[in-house]
Amino acid sequence: MKKKNQKQLKDMAKELEKYKDSVFFLNKLGGLVKVRINSLNDYNHGLNGCELHHFIPYSSYVNNIDWYEKRGIKQKLILVSKVLHEHIHNQGIRQLTDTEFEKKYKISRWKLLFNRKYSNY
Repeated sequence: MKKKNQKQLKDMAKELEKYKDSVFFLNKLGGLVKVRINSLNDYNHGLNGCELHHFIPYSSYVNNIDWYEKRGIKQKLILVSKVLHEHIHNQGIRQLTDTEFEKKYKISRWKLLFNRKYSNY
């Protein structure tokens, strides 16, 4: 039995099944391209491989689904490199400003990570 305040853990296989029609890949030109991934085995998630990133942070989404749905904001998964994933969340060894991020990846961080202040909705 879960404790009331226990953090919900994500199961990426279940997440992939739930959002399989909303999976994207970030190309080198900064564009999001829709891709079809049926299972975790369909992409390289090893040491230097790719990771699936939630556009809306998992815990924020599961705890506020109604808020997002009322505004028409959809969850999506984005296939990104491990380093890019760290840069999106400012967890890398070298953190990037929003300007540096956009110059390096040719896309705004806020098109990859939902933020009430900076994302368009």
